[in-house]
Amino acid sequence: MKSKLCFFILLFYGLYVQAQEHPDFEKKVRFGIKTGINASIFTRKVMPTSTAERSDFSNFNSFVRNSLNAGLTADGRLTERISLTAELLFNSRGMVYKEKNNSVTIIDEEGEEQPAYNNFNFNIDYVELPIVINYNFKPSSFRIFLAAYAGLAPGIAVNSKTKLHYDEGVDGNGREAKNEILPLKNVKHFNNSLLAGVKLGDNSPRKINFYADFRLSYTLLPVFSRTVSDNGSNLDTRMLTGSVGVGVKF
Repeated sequence: MKSKLCFFILLFYGLYVQAQEHPDFEKKVRFGIKTGINASIFTRKVMPTSTAERSDFSNFNSFVRNSLNAGLTADGRLTERISLTAELLFNSRGMVYKEKNNSVTIIDEEGEEQPAYNNFNFNIDYVELPIVINYNFKPSSFRIFLAAYAGLAPGIAVNSKTKLHYDEGVDGNGREAKNEILPLKNVKHFNNSLLAGVKLGDNSPRKINFYADFRLSYTLLPVFSRTVSDNGSNLDTRMLTGSVGVGVKF
């Protein structure tokens, strides 16, 4: 896993060195930074914890997990309207499940009863190297650009865990419980995602330009590596993520 991560970093660094050594190339390549918010969801239900004692999870409801992404970018112009973008991105994704906790009743400030829930937050952090090709709908002379893009994002899972939050310290079986952080096992170390999105931003002849990025991604490989010997748990689970971000080009 470390060797793959080093390869991603060296590849990105190689683009920077090439731009510094070749002035003509530097005019066509712009580096930058970006950050954004993710909303991700698994395509099917999985076991909420790696050490779960129960086998019935039909009462678990799926919710979107909101998280962050951030990283570096390099944009290389190929033609008047076509360009290539490489990113080195830290991308936190996952899923949230909620189970109604019938052992707890919460009284709000107005004295009304509110249901309590046990929250299971799946957290999978990836280091990704998205490579996309962009098509700009406006000529490069326009001050505003609008581009659509598609590509692939190979990634390495660098962290995976499950955060369990029990309302009022009581779990779904009515037992006293503390909030926990457990390892999320059997996550594939390597995955690849299909990307598609649009960018809108400033294209004026300045040293610094801002843009907005709207993206959808879908994992091409299962998120987990469980086999049939594991009774089929978590088999063929993919992940769908929508992202909204902002970036700066230098």
